[in-house]
Parts: sequence; C-alpha cells; structure tokens
Amino acid sequence: MSKKINKEKSNRNDIWAISGSRLVQLNLNKICDEPIKGPVTECRISELARYLLNPNPITLEEDVIGCKVYYNRSSSGVIRGLARKIIFGVKDIPADDSEEIISTLKTGSELFKDAGLNKHFEKITDHLKPFDLVKKRLTSIDRNYIRDIKAICRDVGKNHHEIDLKGTVDDKIKYILSFLSKKIKINVNNIYLTNGLFDVRGFDFDSLNVSYRLISFSTQKGQKKYYVLNADYQPQFEVKDSSLLNYIYLLEHSIKADPSLVEAIALCSGGKGKPLKLFFSDRAEQNYSVSKLPKIYRQILMSHKIGIKEKEMLTETLNKNRNLIAFNYVPTSGPDNYKLYTNISVLHDIKALEPIKEKLPELYLEINKKSSASGVGTFYLLDSMRGCQNV
Repeated sequence: MSKKINKEKSNRNDIWAISGSRLVQLNLNKICDEPIKGPVTECRISELARYLLNPNPITLEEDVIGCKVYYNRSSSGVIRGLARKIIFGVKDIPADDSEEIISTLKTGSELFKDAGLNKHFEKITDHLKPFDLVKKRLTSIDRNYIRDIKAICRDVGKNHHEIDLKGTVDDKIKYILSFLSKKIKINVNNIYLTNGLFDVRGFDFDSLNVSYRLISFSTQKGQKKYYVLNADYQPQFEVKDSSLLNYIYLLEHSIKADPSLVEAIALCSGGKGKPLKLFFSDRAEQNYSVSKLPKIYRQILMSHKIGIKEKEMLTETLNKNRNLIAFNYVPTSGPDNYKLYTNISVLHDIKALEPIKEKLPELYLEINKKSSASGVGTFYLLDSMRGCQNV
C-alpha cells in the first residue's frame, strides 16, 4: 500500500469534532473570577471544533478583481432620484451614485501543475494590465467627483466582497492598481456569520488530529460557563454563545454517520480541496413522499412490507425534526477542478419516530440501531447527497 493511500486513510481517521464528557477536579482561579458552584465537566474537542467556537478574528486571502467607486451625488442625480421616487414609487434611493468595475484579467489559483508555466502566464497578465478595464477607468476618472472607493475581492467560490481601504482616494486607487489580479490578506472579525453559517476558509485542515479541552461549570449566580483550554489546561477563550455547541455535536453526529462528509473533509485535509462554508439548518426545502422515501427506508422496506397508511404515517414523521449539515468545498485537482461542491448530511431525531414505535416496532428497532446519542439528542443519518456547480 502506498504512502499516499496511507495518508488519505489517516486523514479520515483523524476527523472528529467532540468527545463525551467527564467530571474533573480543576482549580479555576486563573480562569473565572466568580465563585464556582457544583461540578466541573470536561470533554475533548478537535482543532476543527475549536475553530468553529473561536470568537477571535482571522486573516484570509482573496483575489482583488476590481473596485467599486462611490461618487459625490450631482444635482442632476438628485433630480433623477426624485423623479423616480415620484413616478415609480421607489422608496430606497441610494445616497450616492456608484460604479462597479471588474477586471477582465485571469485571477486566482494556478492554472497548471508546472510552476514555470504558471509564472509565464503571470508575466503575460502583468503585461496586459495597462489595457485592462480597471486600469483604464481609474487612470482616466476625475477624482474630484469620487467620495470613496473600495476594492472588490473574490474567494475561491467566486463570491464577491467589498473591502474598505485606508488613506486618500489617490492612495486607494494606487493600492487597487498595485494589487489587481493578486491575492491580498483581509481580516474577518468572526467566522460565525449568521444563523448556523460558518466561514471555514481560514481553517488549517492539516491539523485535524490536534485536540483541546472544553470545560463547563456553573457560577454561584447560576450562570453556565464554557471555556476552551489547550492540552495543558491553559485557557484559550470563553465560549459566550453556548448555542454554538449544538452545532459541534451535530457535526460529530454527521462525521460518524456520513462517509461522504468525511471524504469531503479528508479531501481538504489532503490539500486537494479548499473549504468554503459550513452550514447548519433545521429547515429543509423539500419534503419526502410515499413515492420518494430516503434510501435508508427503501432498503429496510424491502424486507419489511407495510401498507399505504403506514407509509403515509412514516412519511409524515420523516418530514419533522430534521437537521441539515452542508459543507461547501472546491476540489483543486482532477476532472472536477474548481467546481463548487456541496455535501449535505440530513440527520433525523429519533424522537420524531415515536408515533410509529408501537405500530411498526421492527422498523423502529432497525432505525434505532443506526442512531447515536449526545448532549443535543439521539440522531441517525436519514439522507446524504452531494451536488456541484461550475465556479
């Protein structure tokens, strides 16, 4: 067996999120100033879980592909805006006019495996910059009319972001022209974006096997506290949003149950893919039906025949208490090079099957064997799917 295959298997074995908890005896004087009440519990978390819980800013790299110019609004612009508001009933009139200018030059990751060939194309790109739309526009524009200018960056998933720049308008234009079609470092205040959505572009997937400690305890005022410590029990940070822990447990369930998710994460840890987003949701856009049951139930029903009424009752339970875990990534080699992939794991809470427990006991027991318990409930993998699109 080759070293390459051994490394890929090792990557898969190293993928995990959180362990079970245990009681520990710790001196928390250096961690919490308030008096402690009751026991202290501890569990191990992976580097990936630590990344998702970390509230501190991170630095990412993105490609500069253009700029957005904000102009001082002219009197004619104000008149046009008022006319639109009166005639068409437009309510949201922008405070100023703006123009988005995107480069036509190739940006992003290397095109070829040969480093020399990539450098050759970089030189060609540099020679073409004087003829690029951004260069032409910014060198000819009347800067007296510019109120502000921001760089437009693009990540590997082809998502565009406006980046604030420091200095005068001249400084900002020089910066954009200097770094056009190149990568720059940007600061992200928090990788937890909103409502179950995490930015995982900044995670080093080569450090999956590193572990930390998550401790929890209550103060005498009744407040529940959570802290992340390193392996030597040195404090790293406090987890102030305890709801994030629910996502960590759901991720652990998915990793244990869904080989496709493990495969996708292992691809990134092996350097063959770039991660983008990790998304948790309890809302599914599509529901199952009697004619379209998930694979796990189609397989079980091959040996457990049930009537149409039982199937309808089963379907109704499958459309409740679902949790979706979606992982976005872009393979960087092979035939799927730079296609945006999304791997979706659908976890189902075993509690949703209570209505069929007595009427379909054999089916219930079969599913119960495939479930696992944690602090946020008992789940099993209801479905797994993967799709892609060009980026």
